[in-house]
Amino acid sequence: MSNLTAFFSSIVFSLLMLSGCASGGPSRGAGSELVGAWIVTASRPAGVGKNLLTFSSDGTFFRSGDTHPNLSGGHGTWRRLPDGEFEATYIAFRFDENRKWVGSTKTRLRIKPGPGPGEFTGVARSVMRDLDDKEIERGGRGDTRLQGRRIEVEPL
Repeated sequence: MSNLTAFFSSIVFSLLMLSGCASGGPSRGAGSELVGAWIVTASRPAGVGKNLLTFSSDGTFFRSGDTHPNLSGGHGTWRRLPDGEFEATYIAFRFDENRKWVGSTKTRLRIKPGPGPGEFTGVARSVMRDLDDKEIERGGRGDTRLQGRRIEVEPL
């Protein structure tokens, strides 16, 4: 790498770091109340569980939960609706008791901000798919009720 290339690379890196640090946190555009990390109680027909959801400002989101190792982490997208609520869809891989890949689960969410600041309620509905991505079971176990609470920075 030439000295000139290294110089410009370091300038670009510095500018990117400064722009990230100057933002002061999540963007404040439409939907910003959802951007961030959440701990979510999932009241499923089979029992109560916990999930971690992280919503990014670019409309992607990630899910991990207590269903591991039978269900992988999930990757998905989200958007704000005209009524102020949100909808999201994610896909996670399913595994059997021997940890063999057997298909996927596609889950759709509807999220309503509140009742308090840093909280949301919602519902999730899943569809199981086989290895050929064909639907094999649609919400056979019923809807899952969601209660989310934003994960905040806590002082050390």
